[in-house]
Amino acid sequence: MSFVLPIIFLLAAVLIFVPLTKRYASTTVLGYLIAGLLLGSSVSGLIEDPQLIKQLLHFGMVAVMFFIGLAFRPLQLWAERRSILKNSGSQYLVTTILLVGTCFILFHQMQISLILGCALALSARILPQQLLQQKQQLNHKLGQATLATLQFQAFIAVILIALFPLLEDTASTRHGIAYFAAIIATISGLFLASRYLVRPAFRFLARKHSIHLIPVLSLLVLLSVILIMDILNIHILIAAFLAGLLLAETEFKTEVERILEPFKDAATGVFFLAIGLGLSLTPLTQTPLLILASVFGLLLIKAVVIGAISYYQQRHAKLSTLFAITLAQSGELSFILLKLAESENLISTALLESTFLIILASMLLTPLLYTLFDRKILPMLQKSKIAVVDADVPQHPILIIGFGRFGQVIARTLHAQGKQFSVIDSNQPDADFIEQYGHRFIDADVTQVENLRAAGIEYCKLLIVAIDDVEDSMNLARHLRLNYPDLVLLVRARDRHHAHLLHGLGIAQIWRETYASSLKMAQQALLETGLSSEEAETQIAQFEQEDQQLLIQQHWAHDQQEILESYPNAMAELEYLFANTKTLPVDRVSNEQNTQSDANSLNETS
Repeated sequence: MSFVLPIIFLLAAVLIFVPLTKRYASTTVLGYLIAGLLLGSSVSGLIEDPQLIKQLLHFGMVAVMFFIGLAFRPLQLWAERRSILKNSGSQYLVTTILLVGTCFILFHQMQISLILGCALALSARILPQQLLQQKQQLNHKLGQATLATLQFQAFIAVILIALFPLLEDTASTRHGIAYFAAIIATISGLFLASRYLVRPAFRFLARKHSIHLIPVLSLLVLLSVILIMDILNIHILIAAFLAGLLLAETEFKTEVERILEPFKDAATGVFFLAIGLGLSLTPLTQTPLLILASVFGLLLIKAVVIGAISYYQQRHAKLSTLFAITLAQSGELSFILLKLAESENLISTALLESTFLIILASMLLTPLLYTLFDRKILPMLQKSKIAVVDADVPQHPILIIGFGRFGQVIARTLHAQGKQFSVIDSNQPDADFIEQYGHRFIDADVTQVENLRAAGIEYCKLLIVAIDDVEDSMNLARHLRLNYPDLVLLVRARDRHHAHLLHGLGIAQIWRETYASSLKMAQQALLETGLSSEEAETQIAQFEQEDQQLLIQQHWAHDQQEILESYPNAMAELEYLFANTKTLPVDRVSNEQNTQSDANSLNETS
């Protein structure tokens, strides 16, 4: 019973704090850390069993390294090695040098400074990914750059885990060339085993329609690799990483990830839970100013280095700033390396406790700083950018406001027809290349009246609003309708609700985002179900006509407040649309076509 009660406390705390941090901080990692901290000896003291904490930590470290290996893409890393070394490699190298130098000034010991610098220079992995996923930026340029950097840092962490035994004073079997030769030989052997054993085993399960046994085979691979590594006296964390990598290199990688995904958050959460349970707040009470200064120093050094190198490579201020904030903290790889250093007697427990508090604080501040810069500081700085009116620059009759994926397609279409146009956008500084083709690009905030004048709105005959932000789009549309009533406006709407609001301003020509492409896909789907080209085209045309009527009816039937009350979310409105969408049976389509043909024949006869 004494073992069951702490587990109940842990599960209850996780169920309380993890959903809260996911809602307010966009990540579950901090929930596990806070839950462990509150249950540990430093706060409530409900769980103080060192053996239980040690077992949870051991399991958590293995789980973290396994999932890092499962997400690792060595072929992609090798294919992009030049750009990754130039960006991620230079960031890590410069950050490590600065952190090692700072630690040496504080402790006057090169070995400790080297360990701390190498560990703290590594960023968190799960927290940035969850944060960007919650912000729907994981597939954007920021997210892809972050993932590439984290891949590189994972590779560095594995190398450091293998090198740490060399710093130990006492002799062991993990010293010397033989140890690293064994690692290289084992890795080579595992890749041969992947080709001739693991992959055939997965194919056998697929042929026998036993996909449900993939978790069993995955567990067998993991335990077998750990056993082999243990026999060769190679660290278990390297074994867990290689086991994940082994499964990731099979053609059934997607199926393995799909099966293991529900357990990923809980398994890696055990690690952060154990870290929280073992955290001591004593250094915070003894030297609070030093801890706080260290936290801000760590964030400042990493953010400045990462941001400066990123800006030098990308020339994009907003992207570089958010990229720096996303990776400025330290995380689970830092925790793991420092725990290994403690187990190898390379770092004292007192110093470890202080460093863990610094890492925890840097992780806690990351979501706050990201939200602050993304929503408050950067928009204010962008709105302060005022374009300069140049009287000598020719003014074009077409102006595109917003140069994202939507505006770029329009610009390319106009360019293909030989039409000259101007573009204004504050988030695409590299787009000035269009000026070599006779077009004009203004890097400025689109919501400022001065910038619109600088872009030549007084000479404009056709204005295309292609910005993504709904609030900015509405403010801009109101200004244009009020001050330029005769200007031809083509406006991009983000969704149906945005279209309702634009209709309310008297704007008639509105294009809903992804609407046309979804209709094209729907038409192809009808073709695949057996309809002829004419039947599918007629069905889509009828649907589009009725959908437009529904949009207009909703606009004239309700004011804006009633629309918001009637359809509080997209799913409620979708339910309404399904209930009011008329279907046109295929036989009716054929009958209408036949009737039309008969009428045409009768006219010809007459």
